Amino acid sequence: MFAHENGRQRNTVIYMKHNRIFLSVAMAAIMLVSLCAVSASTLSVSAAQSSSSTPTVVGAPVGAGAPSVCSINGTGLDLFIRVGADNSLVWKESPDGTSWTSSQTSLGGTLTAPPAANATFASGSATYASIYVFVRGNDGSVYEKVISPNATQITQTNNSTYKIAAWVSLGGQLAKNTGPSVCSWGPGRLDVFVEGTNGALYHKWWNGTSWSGWQSLGGKLTSAPGATATGNQIGVFVAGTNGTIYYKHWNGAAWSGWVNVGGTVLSGTSPAAYNWGTSQIGWLVTGTDSNLYRNWVGSSSGYEGIAGALTSSPSATAKHNGVIDVFARGSTSTFAALYQISYNYPATPGTWGQWTALGGV
Repeated sequence: MFAHENGRQRNTVIYMKHNRIFLSVAMAAIMLVSLCAVSASTLSVSAAQSSSSTPTVVGAPVGAGAPSVCSINGTGLDLFIRVGADNSLVWKESPDGTSWTSSQTSLGGTLTAPPAANATFASGSATYASIYVFVRGNDGSVYEKVISPNATQITQTNNSTYKIAAWVSLGGQLAKNTGPSVCSWGPGRLDVFVEGTNGALYHKWWNGTSWSGWQSLGGKLTSAPGATATGNQIGVFVAGTNGTIYYKHWNGAAWSGWVNVGGTVLSGTSPAAYNWGTSQIGWLVTGTDSNLYRNWVGSSSGYEGIAGALTSSPSATAKHNGVIDVFARGSTSTFAALYQISYNYPATPGTWGQWTALGGV
């Protein structure tokens, strides 16, 4: 439950005033319009590089959903996972991006959808990045928690060197079972995207000083959004009413219309977005066959398929140019677990690693 934390002030690098702003449900549902189909409407495996065969999926999708992942320093990874019967949030770290600490930090809360996290610098700072975590609380609103480094922290080693703020409400009302997505295109800037209760896409941003109200970007979504940003460019990916993936782009001055980029997601899952600096904005999805698929804006070759047995949406981050780390829930014929896989573009040719199970989560 988050209600007992309302009214508390954050003791961290920034101060935010929370003011419950409910998303309008009066807006008429706007159907996503197909403007430019750039690939087939169904997914098929084109490159099963990670496995010679796909394990049989056991049971129903894992209810906790995908974790959220970010990198605070371009090397390590920070993973935020909904766990337990109380659906609380835990934080797990990997200083080198591969080996995970045996401990995890409880962040509390009662989540009703998977979380979203992003690491970025505070306005005016280029030394100490903070992690901003957003979730859907049990009242349907968006809540934020900030994890900020102490002044003496220079490199990521363990979470005892960070200050963890209280949960703060950002208001809004999200569609059932959908979580927020967050991205940042510069110091002091955060952009949060959600599916409202009327199925439209909504946007709220932090400018380094204060939060905006909720802005409707229209559409009729059937998934949580996946957002990424590079420079002052933002890309948002969603599933439309037919399960097909649509893309909306901010060019630094205005929003584009909706573009149909093809592909069909597994029911109940959502796209994940990633970027490689200024070179590539892309997205990943769990296909209807439970395999992982990747595509990117401007691609002419269609989807790349990576064999798996996924039972959740993917989440992803590019901790530095050319390297993607992807996480998802999976279930083989013998056990279910949270899995990690990495893609290394600088290799010749670019290669995917193997799915690796993370224990204890």
